[in-house]
Amino acid sequence: MEPVRPESPDLLLLSGGIESSALLAQRHAAGQSLRAVWVDYGQRNAAREWTAVEHLSAVYGCAAIALDLQSLRTAFTRRNDWVGHVPLPQRNLLVLALAVNLAEHHRAGRILLALNREDQGHGPGSQPGFVQQVSTLAATLVSGLRVEAPLIGQSKAEVIAATDPLGIDWGRTWSCLLAQSRQCGRCPQCRARRTAFAAAGIPDPTDYREAPQ
Repeated sequence: MEPVRPESPDLLLLSGGIESSALLAQRHAAGQSLRAVWVDYGQRNAAREWTAVEHLSAVYGCAAIALDLQSLRTAFTRRNDWVGHVPLPQRNLLVLALAVNLAEHHRAGRILLALNREDQGHGPGSQPGFVQQVSTLAATLVSGLRVEAPLIGQSKAEVIAATDPLGIDWGRTWSCLLAQSRQCGRCPQCRARRTAFAAAGIPDPTDYREAPQ
């Protein structure tokens, strides 16, 4: 594999959640040039994610690119199976295919995907082998381009613990699957968020709508 092109930006897939926000803070602290990409695939919490992404990208100096894939979800999901928080089928594959084109346009050296160790149970598209295969394909299409998931060996708690010293404002990140004004505190993502902060020994600044049960 060819080395990353010198002075090339990283193209970071930014959802506004814990891991992608942490990766943004880490790469910024390392002095890496960044371009952030957010994807609207028709998820229920899209507006809340975008608010988080806009804030974080402004803080870290990398104006976000928004991709609208709502029509793809409409085409690929049967209406009677529609659930607001279920991802677009094979979302990572579809998003990375588009990201390769964006990376070529912006002369990016890397596409960064913020998967963690716990994501690997969500299917083949969240596992290290998939990332390596896509990276190999990307390099054949765009010379020097890599696809990497730097956090894939870490748990959510480990990501929080490693990034907190950088001064990231966790309260401006968004995990909740719902579209309410406050994170609900009870959906699977909110529960995972609570658990991770507790395991990391870091105070959780999130203003949840419901107290833990």
